Amino acid sequence: MNARACVLTLSMAVLLGAVAPQASAAGRVTRFVLAAGTNEGGGDRATLRYAVADAERFARVLIDLGGVPPSNTVVLKDASLRDFLQAIDQLNARVAEARRASAAEGGRVEALIYYSGHADEKGLLLGDDRYSYRTLRDRLDQVAADVRIAVLDACASGAFTRRKGGRARAPFLVDASSSMRGYAFLTSNTDTEAAQESDRIKASYFTHYLVSGLRGAADASGDGKVTLNEAYQFAFGETVGRTVQTRGGAQHPSYDIDLTGSGDVVITDVRQTTATLVLGADLEGRLFVLNASQQLVVELFKPRGRRVELGVEPGTYEIRIERDATALLTRAVVADGASVALDLPQFRSAPVEVTRRRGPDLPPFAVAGRNRVALRLGTAARGSDDGGSSVTAGADTGGMIAGVQYTRYVRENLAVTFGPEMIASVTGSRIGAGTVFSGTASVIAVPLGVRWNPSRGVLWRQSLKPFIGASVGPVIGGSTGATVTTTRVDSGASTHTTIGGVVGGGVDVHLGRSWSLGVDGGYQWMSKFPEPVGGRREYRGLQLGVGIRRVFGGR
Repeated sequence: MNARACVLTLSMAVLLGAVAPQASAAGRVTRFVLAAGTNEGGGDRATLRYAVADAERFARVLIDLGGVPPSNTVVLKDASLRDFLQAIDQLNARVAEARRASAAEGGRVEALIYYSGHADEKGLLLGDDRYSYRTLRDRLDQVAADVRIAVLDACASGAFTRRKGGRARAPFLVDASSSMRGYAFLTSNTDTEAAQESDRIKASYFTHYLVSGLRGAADASGDGKVTLNEAYQFAFGETVGRTVQTRGGAQHPSYDIDLTGSGDVVITDVRQTTATLVLGADLEGRLFVLNASQQLVVELFKPRGRRVELGVEPGTYEIRIERDATALLTRAVVADGASVALDLPQFRSAPVEVTRRRGPDLPPFAVAGRNRVALRLGTAARGSDDGGSSVTAGADTGGMIAGVQYTRYVRENLAVTFGPEMIASVTGSRIGAGTVFSGTASVIAVPLGVRWNPSRGVLWRQSLKPFIGASVGPVIGGSTGATVTTTRVDSGASTHTTIGGVVGGGVDVHLGRSWSLGVDGGYQWMSKFPEPVGGRREYRGLQLGVGIRRVFGGR
């Protein structure tokens, strides 16, 4: 995945008008939700795993804690662009009708739209269709809701807010109330970053932490309500912190906001749920709440001294706390209408699970942005300069090659290489057509090359990585001894330089994240030395090599 196009599994969301219903002197609040998720982005883009699940989770938390009735909620699964636009139009019609009905009472109408799927810097990608951000904003401007908030969790989704000046920075402060009017658009990343989803949390990072926050993890004030500011602040900090070491790089949520009013903009109210987990003030560490199906429901870092209430559905839960190299575990059954308090004495020691380790999972065969050092050995088949035969007395390794190569992976399918390689060595005497040499000589090539992996699909999942490549650079020959040709006699030390390179291909077999084995073959070409080196003026021919590689660095 690069920063401008979603090729890794990602998630994208659009949320319109997420202010939790609250009774007020001005009248009641009516809210509508449209949540859409699509795993397909068209072309050769990777199929997402959790886009639909993200949409379902987002809609569920607003039904549970956001005061949205199921009758006012629509969830689209793998929707086409046509389905998505029709759903927005139908939502707008219901919003307009509700606004006319509430006008006499002075109430407020809010609309929520959530979309999870692919995107790039130009717009949403639903299957083979692209829907531009400009057109989307224009369409959202037509929604007749009093309050509109959009949340985009997708590759380059920051381009959606950039038009109005949104940028990645610390959470905003909002002065909002029951008389709130306007919009707030939130995105999971900037216009040059990639959004990511994870097999560890089985969701996109931004949506996962946003939903965790809405269930109470973001309630910094401890009043049982989660405001827009609290939810964004929690999702911002967790998303940046948990993606900084991933292959896709850190995501920096951004926003564009234009809301007027006074009071608190409340998105969810934990007190509305019938089941609550209460985390005691003595608990500290990264905390995971999993349901009976081992699905991660809430994740947060719990500081000591803060009491946190989490609104959950009735059921059985496993609660795990991780602190560096130690872990604590407990289980709780939360009945309908019950509140279960958890304190430190209720936890017991547990093995540290790799699948819960701090920091996101790293794809084992990903190479983009990483480095490699390889030790390479091989052999070459070379003829004499004039096609005749030669006789050697002593050690002639003209058919052996050995070297060290450095590789920088620019992308998953593109790399540059550099490194010295000995392509010939002679010690003793060599008699060839028109040339006699006695002494020692060596020939070293220092090529700069490019390698390209022609494979298709999700390359960071593939342990077998074929490549084709080409290199070019100086070839340096040095000798000490005597060289006799038909025209001259030279003795002593001499050095000559020409140009050469290799054209060929091969395959790397990755044994894990850090090591790989490889085999390659190609044609070593070079221009002739101005004078013989080791009794020859050129060392061109076919070659075959094997090597062991150490891959390091990057994410």
